[in-house]
Amino acid sequence: MTKKITTFSKAMIVLLLLKGIFVTSLILSLVLWNIPVLSFNSGIWLLFQERSSVLLDSENLKTYNELIVEFFRTGLKVGFLNERELIHMEDVRNVISITNILFAFSFVSLISGFSYFSKHEKRFLLQAIRKSSLAVFVLALILSIVILVDFNAAFFSFHEIFFVRNFIFPADSLLKTLYSDEFFFGLSALYLISVLVVSLAVAVVSHRLKLK
Repeated sequence: MTKKITTFSKAMIVLLLLKGIFVTSLILSLVLWNIPVLSFNSGIWLLFQERSSVLLDSENLKTYNELIVEFFRTGLKVGFLNERELIHMEDVRNVISITNILFAFSFVSLISGFSYFSKHEKRFLLQAIRKSSLAVFVLALILSIVILVDFNAAFFSFHEIFFVRNFIFPADSLLKTLYSDEFFFGLSALYLISVLVVSLAVAVVSHRLKLK
């Protein structure tokens, strides 16, 4: 009897662990899914640069952006940045690489968990998707309000958390000229809006499926 209870307890622990991994993977997938798109799409960058009135023509901006994207992909040095700027961009590249790897593992875990729970625990699956997506929606909404109230403070705090080395540059530096605060405000807004839309859509769909 004791052996059966022990076996049952182990099975419950494993199931709880799998559920925890699934929920974590779902949240991370919703939060990180658009990071690869925004990190490597120089065309999107160009749109926000033009809206922020960067004092460079589109062809030069496009060339600089493509070189930065290539640097993010391969790590090849970019000659137009000075040493301090390059150090910061290396830190940015490291953060992007980590988030993309994390997203890849989360997405694979999410698909695996979806295949398992759709067969064995459909009720848990739909509840987890609905609650997790709503949690992400609320988090993105709060962050949206924060950057609307004081983007500069939020942007500075973000850099203090994720970049241990230098991240402050003169206003006339090339890096600030290419990627101004207005540029990052637009990019941040696009990121948050896309997270809001996708997480809300997932919550609505899972809720409707639950009602059937």
